[in-house]
Amino acid sequence: MARGLQLPLILGGAIMIGTQASALTISSLTFFGDSNVDIGRAASPETYDGDDILPPPNTVGGRSSDGPIIPEYLSDRLGVEQLNFGWGGAQSGRYNIIGDAAVETGLQQQIDEFEARLGGDRADPNALYVLWAGSNDLVGSFSTPDLTFEALDKSDEGDVKDTATRVRQNLTQAVADLDELGAQNTIVANRTTRPVLSDSAAPWELPDLDPEAEGVQNPELNDASGNYLNTILADLVPELDASLASSVSLFDVDGFIRDIIASSGENGFLSYSDDPSQYCINQPDADCSDIINYDGAHKTSAVHSILAGDFIDTFDLDGAAAPAPVPLPASGVLLFAAMGGLAAVRKQRSKT
Repeated sequence: MARGLQLPLILGGAIMIGTQASALTISSLTFFGDSNVDIGRAASPETYDGDDILPPPNTVGGRSSDGPIIPEYLSDRLGVEQLNFGWGGAQSGRYNIIGDAAVETGLQQQIDEFEARLGGDRADPNALYVLWAGSNDLVGSFSTPDLTFEALDKSDEGDVKDTATRVRQNLTQAVADLDELGAQNTIVANRTTRPVLSDSAAPWELPDLDPEAEGVQNPELNDASGNYLNTILADLVPELDASLASSVSLFDVDGFIRDIIASSGENGFLSYSDDPSQYCINQPDADCSDIINYDGAHKTSAVHSILAGDFIDTFDLDGAAAPAPVPLPASGVLLFAAMGGLAAVRKQRSKT
């Protein structure tokens, strides 16, 4: 059966994604992942009040940005509801680097939560499922059974490779679980760009990197680690797409952010700076609509707005787009300095 992410038509308030052989209706958006998609769960007071009752999906509150983020922009522009399981700090497995009551709110736990919510029913085959996790695995890992956290040494080639392999395994399991539950269309986002940019494909390729030195020896180390992880994800997604019944595609958020940075000074954003003093979070009197970096790990609402447009264009959903909203100032913000959050493929193939 020929199927893919194609140009939409509007029918009954939903998005019709048409092909010559069939049409797929996008009825809603379902998000799993970290602070790039969390619209308020990690910032909710319920997370820290000590009663072990965590806030439910779609809890709205502080975000790791200065205003709305990509799930909100997509839901608004496409005219469909979102179901958002995201947690700031989530890793690709079961754990979350913010620890405490939220320690077991990672990607796999979110999918288990989704399955429990289904109550034995099948997942909506017409929803679009978005997975955005893996960045926080590069922060460190938990050892069991005591859940001791150990930071990742990004200068250690073996440790970074092991971490990327674990992310690959976790995302493979997550996508396979959604496929088994009945999902038909899944998008996997790669790791977002860090403020100090690196052209190196891996951290061990950086010059003057001393594995025996203490602390960060090269400011590009973080971004280079993400580059290596993104290479792994670029290989993984087509493999998942070929092996599963559902369609699996990559959203190259890293590439789109680099395009924004490359055009800064001419595209409505100030000329790019990786200086922390220029982060939005460190400029309380700025509206941040012309700033790219919100903090050391996240982007501003203005960047999220553009990324939402890139998402819609990448997967040919622009037929349902409404005028882009102006990014709003935040009523509350959530800072996670260490967490996150190859071209995107357009699906044009047959599956049996």
